[in-house]
This record gives sequence, structure tokens and C-alpha cells, in this order.
Amino acid sequence: MITNTIHLSDCVKGMSALPKGSVDMVVTSPPYNLGIKYSTYKDNKPRQDYLAWMNEVFVAVKHCLKDDGHFFLNMGYSNIDPWVGMDVAQVARDNFVLQNHINWVKSIHVNDKTSGHFKPINSQRYMCPTWEHLFHFTKDGNVNVDRLAVGVKYEYYEANIRGKNTAENKPNLRDKGNCWYIPYETINSKELKGKHPAIFPVKLVEECIKVSGIKSGIVLDPFIGTGTTAIAALNQGHKYIGFDIDNEYIDFANRRINDND
Repeated sequence: MITNTIHLSDCVKGMSALPKGSVDMVVTSPPYNLGIKYSTYKDNKPRQDYLAWMNEVFVAVKHCLKDDGHFFLNMGYSNIDPWVGMDVAQVARDNFVLQNHINWVKSIHVNDKTSGHFKPINSQRYMCPTWEHLFHFTKDGNVNVDRLAVGVKYEYYEANIRGKNTAENKPNLRDKGNCWYIPYETINSKELKGKHPAIFPVKLVEECIKVSGIKSGIVLDPFIGTGTTAIAALNQGHKYIGFDIDNEYIDFANRRINDND
């Protein structure tokens, strides 16, 4: 099995050819079937065809994922088609257990301050979507995670431990929950995005890898696009395997990975 490589291949065929149970985790964001303009892929399949294809992808993911592995699936939210993320999750339900449902928050307004970025829409009916689904699937729902690997500081830590002999033993960390605020990096140039319309932040993938608790292993992305998952995997000391059907995206991803060394 060749690692640290992006394969020009249909991901279903590619994953099915991998040894059974050979991958520690899968982190990916498939096409959302919302008519997004990719370089070659047509993102407008009939709904049942799209869901049937997603089922084939999930069967292949299950084949190559270890029994105690993690599968993180990012699905976007659209006002025009608000059910698509949940429909895809229901298809994944045939092969996986939904262990955690995380909200990836891209922009939030708290105490009169807005932080983050989102794509504004011009509508008299809808509000601007500022979050996306991040589904955490496992094979049986009983796989441990390392919540404190992405933990946050206690706001009242000192007050809580005063008078208790725990300061040396208890880290100033708590579970940050299932809403992860991770803004987009500000990149306006299409060339710097590899002309890809649907990139996600490196930090989002890094958080998935950290919370898995796996310190060293293989991270697979069936729709690797511009190589974000590969960069995150290498940053966290893991190996990667990627699949994509677009040579232009693969070339960009490999240049990006090399520049990250």
C-alpha cells in the first residue's frame, strides 16, 4: 500500500483495492450535489443517483477503515437544499454509527462582535449560512476519542481548584463541545485556492485528527482536492492517502504539499 501519495483514480475503486482495515481514519468533504462548479466533475446528479453513489463511497470507506477507526464527513448546508447533509448522513447510517455530530462554525456574532467569514447571500427569505455539518462516524459507536486534545481552558479554573490539592495533577483544560469555531483562511485569489470552489481549513482536519487520539497512522481522503487533508496529516505526524479524478487539482495539491515541507 503506497502512502503519502495522491492517486488519480475513482475513489470507490481506489479504496476497494486497499487492504481491508488498513486505514486509521478518513477525513473528507465530498461534492455536495449543489451545482458547484468544479473543474471537471459535474455536481448536479439526480438526487437518488447521488445518494446511491454516496452509498458506494461509504461501503468502500468501511472496507478500508480499521474496526476502531474514525470517519469524519464534512457536508455543507444550503438554504436551497437544506436536507442534503442529513440525507447523506442517513445513507451513511447503513454502514456506520453516528458517534458525534459536530457543527463547524465558520462565523459567529457574540457580544456585538463578529468573528470569522462566510459567503453572503442576497435573499429576502434566507439567512446567511455560517456553519456546516461535521459528522463523526465509527463502525460501532464505541470508539474512544481524546476530547482534551482539542480542549479549551477553564474560564474559572483558579477559583474552582482553590483549596483543593489538584493544581499539579489537573490540566487547565475542558471539553470544548461539539461546536468548533474554525474560520476560513482569507484567500481571495482563485489561483491560491487551486481553482477549487470548496476548500476547507487545514485546522479543521487537524482537529479531527487530534480528537481521534491516534498519534501515528494513515489518514485517507477520497476527495482530496487541493490537498488540505494531506497537509494536516503530515503536520500531525501521520501518513496520508488521497484520491481525486482531476489532474489539475492533484498537481496543485502536490505543489502545495511540497511547499508545506
